[in-house]
Amino acid sequence: MREDKQIIEYWLKLYNRLNGTTFSVKDFPDEDSSKQNIDALCVDGVGRELAIEHTRIEPFEGEKADAERFMKTLGSLENHPELLQTGYSVTVSQPVGALSAGLKRTVRARAPTDLVKELKTVLPALSEGPNVVTVVGANWMLDLRIEKSRNEPGDPPTFRTSRTWPGDSGPELIVTALERKVPKLAVYTGCTKILLLDKYAIAGTIESQFAQLPKGDARINSLVGQVDEIWSVNTSILETEEWIYSNQVWPQLGFFRCGLNVRTGEFWRGPC
Repeated sequence: MREDKQIIEYWLKLYNRLNGTTFSVKDFPDEDSSKQNIDALCVDGVGRELAIEHTRIEPFEGEKADAERFMKTLGSLENHPELLQTGYSVTVSQPVGALSAGLKRTVRARAPTDLVKELKTVLPALSEGPNVVTVVGANWMLDLRIEKSRNEPGDPPTFRTSRTWPGDSGPELIVTALERKVPKLAVYTGCTKILLLDKYAIAGTIESQFAQLPKGDARINSLVGQVDEIWSVNTSILETEEWIYSNQVWPQLGFFRCGLNVRTGEFWRGPC
């Protein structure tokens, strides 16, 4: 199965869990390459239909290589047992471009061990809220942003990792996606028309890029008005941890933050 079709089917399972619905893919109309068709037409047990179009949004040039470096360094320490702080949730972010390809492979390979050694000493002493900590390793230095927050009683401690990007690429890629994809959805009537904006990235968000769309632009308002729902889809850890995340950005931004483990079926719903 082509990757975009698989992502649509995973997302549809998440959508069903969120809404208590039973939609399944009826057809992949775009298999006819001679026509500009939508990616998927879905139907439930009572005949309601969803028309779905999916597109990938890249955050910045070189993101894939940066993501690979991240997942082999700080990203590999997600919920590391030596870094869990009883009673707290901790999120640690490193800048995009950190631990660049110029470092020797052996130095970069030791970075996770060096980070654990430094962080397990630093974390207990940090105050709640945002902190900036500089960690020095062998021929490298990282300025880490660390957010430490107290858990509700009974909640397990967590240690999460991410990357910080100094700024999204702006709304231009979102505008291009709307111009290319909305006309394909607009021809469908009698069904719910949904556009999926997929970001295979840990840095940057569809939400922030979407929020930068010019509010008074008649052309953009017309395009957005021709679909019923627009969702962000984050597939950055789909391959490694089998989770897919989604968040509605239109018509209500951030109202349906949710995730699904595509192997186990575990479902997560975030605060609105």
